[in-house]
Amino acid sequence: MCKKLTAICILVVFSVYSVGCATTNPDGTASPGRSTVGGAVAGALAGAALGALAGLIPGGNLAANVARGAIIGAGAGLVAGAVAGFAYGKYQEQLHRDRQAAEAYHQYNTDQGEKVIIEAVEVQPDSSSPGDSVAMNSVFSVLTGSMDPVPVEITQIVMVGDKICGQPFCLKQERVSGTYKFSVPMQIPANAPDGKYKLMTAVKTSKSNDQKLCEFLVAKKASPEEKPGPEVQPPTTDKEARLPRPTAGGTS
Repeated sequence: MCKKLTAICILVVFSVYSVGCATTNPDGTASPGRSTVGGAVAGALAGAALGALAGLIPGGNLAANVARGAIIGAGAGLVAGAVAGFAYGKYQEQLHRDRQAAEAYHQYNTDQGEKVIIEAVEVQPDSSSPGDSVAMNSVFSVLTGSMDPVPVEITQIVMVGDKICGQPFCLKQERVSGTYKFSVPMQIPANAPDGKYKLMTAVKTSKSNDQKLCEFLVAKKASPEEKPGPEVQPPTTDKEARLPRPTAGGTS
């Protein structure tokens, strides 16, 4: 029963991602798939699914835990979805290893069937400020045992805790067996709150999938401290200049 509910929740999450993702144009740039309101609703639904997953904890009533988690997750997702979306630039991709090199690196053989492996994910720089641009980098392998291309879907989701921020980045393209380096420029919203963020990168085909998390920090830049200027002496008037100065022995 628990496995069935978990599978349903995961299906809901990825269904929401497919609807709420920023779509990718032919030139590699990404454009928002929905308005801010749409993003908020998608965030709420995805938050509900993630919350339901969080509700699958040992002990107590399973149905009550799932329902409670779904309600909490929906509220969290709605708040996060209302935040201005992350803007994505033109992605870059290069073949890091060809089919033979990738299969040898992962000790892959055709008996394993179609396989996806995410080797590394990172956000560079890993510490930035609201309004800055960063790069979401990943290295992943698609292993099929042939040179026939297969449909591959790449999804990148920014989260604060269990809250989804803005719309995920999604790309669907065919790829041949090999290892790929993938990078997407991302601008952090000016209204992004300070804190530790997570980037979840998921790569899947029709027969295999993998995902990996990394963290990055967002913090407002500290305002530079004002340096004290030179001490300014008050100007003296002509009258003050003409007054006699007292001597050590007093006045005469």
